[in-house]
Amino acid sequence: MSCILSHANGQANPQAPPAPTTGTSSSPPPREEHWEAQNFHSPTGNSEGDLSHFTRDFQQPEFDYPLDFSWDHPWPKPPIVPGESERLEILRGFDIMDTPSEDVFDIICDLASNALKSPIAAVSLLDEDREWFKASVGLAQNEVPRSVSFCAHAIMSKEPMVVMDTLLDKRFAKNPLVTGAAKIRFYAGAPICTPSGHLLGTVFVFDTQPRNTCDIATLEKLSNVAMKNLEDRKNAVAAPLDNAAAVEVVESDEQQAEAPKRVAEPLRGSGIGIANQVVAQPVAGASQDLVAANAGDGQVTAGPKMETMLMDLLCRTTETQQQLATQQGAMFHTLGQHTADIDKLATAMARMEAKLDAMAE
Repeated sequence: MSCILSHANGQANPQAPPAPTTGTSSSPPPREEHWEAQNFHSPTGNSEGDLSHFTRDFQQPEFDYPLDFSWDHPWPKPPIVPGESERLEILRGFDIMDTPSEDVFDIICDLASNALKSPIAAVSLLDEDREWFKASVGLAQNEVPRSVSFCAHAIMSKEPMVVMDTLLDKRFAKNPLVTGAAKIRFYAGAPICTPSGHLLGTVFVFDTQPRNTCDIATLEKLSNVAMKNLEDRKNAVAAPLDNAAAVEVVESDEQQAEAPKRVAEPLRGSGIGIANQVVAQPVAGASQDLVAANAGDGQVTAGPKMETMLMDLLCRTTETQQQLATQQGAMFHTLGQHTADIDKLATAMARMEAKLDAMAE
C-alpha cells in the first residue's frame, strides 16, 4: 500500500520504533525508486483512543506459501494466488477499476478507520500489476504498485490477515512502506470474497504504531458489505443492457406492424408476452435490491451507537437503486401496453386488408 497520505507534510510520530536498515541489497529500478521518493510519506499522527475494547489477541501470523526473494529488492516478491488469471477475469467483469468515488465505499472506509482507531483505511482491489483504491481515508493517491502491496499477501487466504508489528514479519520488515518515511507498523485486512470464492481485494487499515490486539470482526463485516455492493453495482449496470435487448424486440415488432399482411398472425398475442418479460425484469431486480438492504441491516447488531447508525446509513444506500428499478418497471410496463395496442392495430389492419381483397375479387 502506498502512503502518499493526506497529511504528507507531517512528520512521523517520534515515539514510533525506528525502522531497520535494508542492508547492502540492490537499490530499486529507476521507475520504482522515483515512485518511492514521491509517495512514501507519513501522517502527522497515529491511532487515537483506547484499544482496551478490542477483544481478540493475535500472535505473529503464520503463512503457508513460499516467499520469493529472487529480485533486486530486499523484500519478497508479491505472491500470485492459484487461478490468478481467472481471478483477474472476474475482477474485470465487475467493471469497477478506475471508476469515480461512490458514497457507499467511502462510508465503509470511514467505518473501518473509526472502528479500529486507524489513521489509514481503504477498500482496495488488486489488479495484475497494481493495487487500486476504490475508496480511502488518509491516502492521497488512488493506486500503488503491486510490488509493495500488503494486500497481495492478504488475498492468499480467505481468512483476515493481521500483522501486529510489521518489523517482526519477514514478509514486510524490509518493505519500503515499513522502512521508509511512512513507517507502517500495523496492518489488518479482510478479503473481499466473491460467492465463487475468488478474492478481489481487501478492506484494510494501517497504523504507524504496533499493536497487541485487534477487532477483526468489524473488518470482516465491512468486507462482506463491500462485496454485496459490488454485486449490486454490477447488477444495476447489467439491467439496462438486458432491458435494451427487450426494447430491440419491441422495436422489431413495430417495424413488422408496418407490413400487417405478412406479420398479422405472428403478432397476435406477442405484445402481451413481451410486456410480461419487460415488466418482470425490473420487478425482480427491485426485489433483490430490497432483500440485499434488509440483509445488510441484519448483519450489524452490535457495537457503539454511532457505528450502528453509520452502518444503517451504509445499508440504505441501495434505496437509490430500488427507486431506479421501480422507475424502469413503470417505463417498461407502459412500453408493454403500447406494444399490445400496436398488436391490436396490426390485427385490425390485417382484417381490413382482407375485406378489401375480398371486395376487389
